[in-house]
Amino acid sequence: MVVQVDVNLIKELKEKAKSSKRKRFLHSLHPNHEAYLHTMINVFCKGTYVSPHRHLVEDENHQIIRKGESFFVLEGKAKLITFTDEGEVLEVFKMDSKKKNMLWLSEDTWHTLVPLTDFFIVFENKTGPWEEASDKAFHPAFPEEGEKESSALIEEWEKL
Repeated sequence: MVVQVDVNLIKELKEKAKSSKRKRFLHSLHPNHEAYLHTMINVFCKGTYVSPHRHLVEDENHQIIRKGESFFVLEGKAKLITFTDEGEVLEVFKMDSKKKNMLWLSEDTWHTLVPLTDFFIVFENKTGPWEEASDKAFHPAFPEEGEKESSALIEEWEKL
């Protein structure tokens, strides 16, 4: 199996992200949710809210699920912000396609992405398999997607 990504696909994904309620679109390149490595193109529009989260989860059987994650910037600029367990900003990483940025995150890193350009597009890898209940834990100090407070946070984080 071979999956090719080209400018036509990127253009199509931008349109899907723009028309999405969440202001982003995730395009899987891996064959299914059970794949050991999940490889994706993730398109974020400016103004999207990515609720701070990490990929360290205790499942219903009390097993700890750990998933590392990496990003390689294909287009645009953003900030990746990490947080302490208390919700304080720990570090701010500037990501820019012109600087060929790549980041790898350990599973215990609380983080969010804040796009600074109309589109921020990354090539993303994450450990599989994917199950919604054990994919990520949301930081309790922050609102979930769709809550009013998220807009103010985006503005605050853009200034960091």
